[in-house]
Amino acid sequence: MTAVSAAPIRVGPRRYVSPGRGIPALDGIRAIAVALVLADHGGVPGLSGGFLGVDVFFVLSGFLITSLLIDEIGRTGRIGLKGFWIRRARRLLPALIVMVLAVVALRDLFTTEATAGLRDEAVATFFWMSNWAFVAQQTDYFAQGAPPSPLQHTWSLAVEEQYYVLWPLLLAVVVAGLAAVAYRRGVPVTPRALRAAVFVVAVTGVMASAGTTHLLSAGASRDTINRVYFGTDTRVQALLVGAAAAALLVRDWRGLTGGGGVLRSRWARWLARVLPVVGLVVLGVAAHVATGTADEFGRGLLVIVAVAAVLVVASVALEQDGPVARLLALPPLVGLGAISYGIYLWHWPIFLVLNGERTGASGWQLFALRCSVTVAVAAVSWLLIEQPVREWRPVTVPMLPLAAATVATAAVVTMTVLPVGVRPAVPAPGPQIDTAALIAPEIPVEVAAPVRQRAPGDTRVAVFGDSIAWTLMRYLPQTPGLDFADHTTIGCGIARGGPYEYVGQELDQKPECDAWPARWAQRIAHERPDVVLLIVGRWEVVDRMNEGRWTHIGEPAYDAYLRGELSRALDILGSTGARIVVTTEPYNRRAEKPDGSLYPEDQPTRVERWNTLLRGVVARRPNASVLDLNDKLSPNGYFQTKVDGIRMRSDGVHPTPEAVEWLTPWLVEALKPKPQ
Repeated sequence: MTAVSAAPIRVGPRRYVSPGRGIPALDGIRAIAVALVLADHGGVPGLSGGFLGVDVFFVLSGFLITSLLIDEIGRTGRIGLKGFWIRRARRLLPALIVMVLAVVALRDLFTTEATAGLRDEAVATFFWMSNWAFVAQQTDYFAQGAPPSPLQHTWSLAVEEQYYVLWPLLLAVVVAGLAAVAYRRGVPVTPRALRAAVFVVAVTGVMASAGTTHLLSAGASRDTINRVYFGTDTRVQALLVGAAAAALLVRDWRGLTGGGGVLRSRWARWLARVLPVVGLVVLGVAAHVATGTADEFGRGLLVIVAVAAVLVVASVALEQDGPVARLLALPPLVGLGAISYGIYLWHWPIFLVLNGERTGASGWQLFALRCSVTVAVAAVSWLLIEQPVREWRPVTVPMLPLAAATVATAAVVTMTVLPVGVRPAVPAPGPQIDTAALIAPEIPVEVAAPVRQRAPGDTRVAVFGDSIAWTLMRYLPQTPGLDFADHTTIGCGIARGGPYEYVGQELDQKPECDAWPARWAQRIAHERPDVVLLIVGRWEVVDRMNEGRWTHIGEPAYDAYLRGELSRALDILGSTGARIVVTTEPYNRRAEKPDGSLYPEDQPTRVERWNTLLRGVVARRPNASVLDLNDKLSPNGYFQTKVDGIRMRSDGVHPTPEAVEWLTPWLVEALKPKPQ
């Protein structure tokens, strides 16, 4: 069924007007909304809540789409579902398909972690279900450690498209119900009854969505917060707030697009000039203070933002001669608003490609570069893809089957090109990984098997350290003459206590990290190795709470503490007479801040301070030596993605299997017995 009839409301013939056409201020709102998103993703200071720009888009869409649907019912007595869906597909699908296929084709520009689930995400995006795909993957939108998917931003497009499918169907049911009641009473469906019914349905939906958000946010875990953020049922409240405002306020869509608005009452016009100022102030405050916590969502942040946005949207649509409306109708804002869909669509993969490492820029310089490229690509998309398709009027081609066939073809191509995603084998020791997943598979000493028999002449090497050491052991090839024993623990160095900060988030120290002296002493006494390999440093360069204050390497008191812990470690590891080899900490680049700058633990100066401290402690011990892993992985004196054509790190920290194989001869040479 492509249309639903109702008892007609007789009005004069009108031509279809696309959403927002003829109301320049609405394009200005689009520009502000997309600017907030860009600011959030670009790390602009003071706009931590820029992610709420998406809700402004939602409110605007709900307002415009509902206005047009009510207008169509008034003109024709029915909802032309086929025509509506064709217009939405014509507007949104072409550029989306091109963007996704471009990401698939250029996937090598993104990190392996970011593209691990790209195949499933791309297919879900084509069918407007990516938000639920991210829920299923337990994607953490607010995590700062793991590189995000280049398609993560498509979640909001999925929410909107699901709304475009379901909302007209729901209104069709409302229209049919009103028509049935009107038929029994022998009267036509009045415009007031129609708008009242739509308003009640929309407000009921807002209340249900807000209630769901509140329940999910109460005592929420990180997974639940992201369920709230991505879920259609929790984010639809902004769309429905816009829909309720349209049902309550819009009487004549043609009057709105005719310019000047439709308000005649002096008091109504005064309110329409004051309320958008209130709305903009509330949006500005929310964009400044919001951070996306469970408490914010549970206390109605999304509803507050939606109401503030609708104060602006409805006011400038109804009173287009007001000062706020004129401000929003300035040509630069209207121009950006006209291509805002393309800007939103392309900005995220562009921001990921143009990162600080690749460009050498950060802060405002990087943000300006990213925005310039994004606007340029969006303008090309608008001129060469979006506008030509919107204006194309084929005579014989059925548009809905064509759209479905195009999406299916793109999905098949993607599934053919991309292999099934495989997540990196090394768990990233960041906040997105559950604590239990960070513990390396060790055999407890208390139940350890007897010491293994060595081949004649083999040198026993006991390996202690963090996840870098664990990765080396995992991918180490055969090493004739050396017998390795893995005693590594992911996420643990020699620094104890806490909490500490990692990629911008405060984390509690795991209890097993603090118990290393006793555990290592047991391992050494049990193993009695010939050589000990110690690889630590990652957790010694983070910001850490020590003796009641935040501190870090480079501060004299904390440096003294680290020297003491390192000396303790060398005492334990050398207690049975083993020779000790300690590696330097390599330069790392686990993640960037949104503005392209490094987190403290990845700053080269901290690594250099640790390596200097380490060399000083080791130099005083005749049975210990330093193996310069940093020089091997960063021969040019800075973090390098590739050395000798080999990709060195899987995630900016851990060596790849190829890198481990490349390192092995060098490592074996350093560990094998020295001639007497």
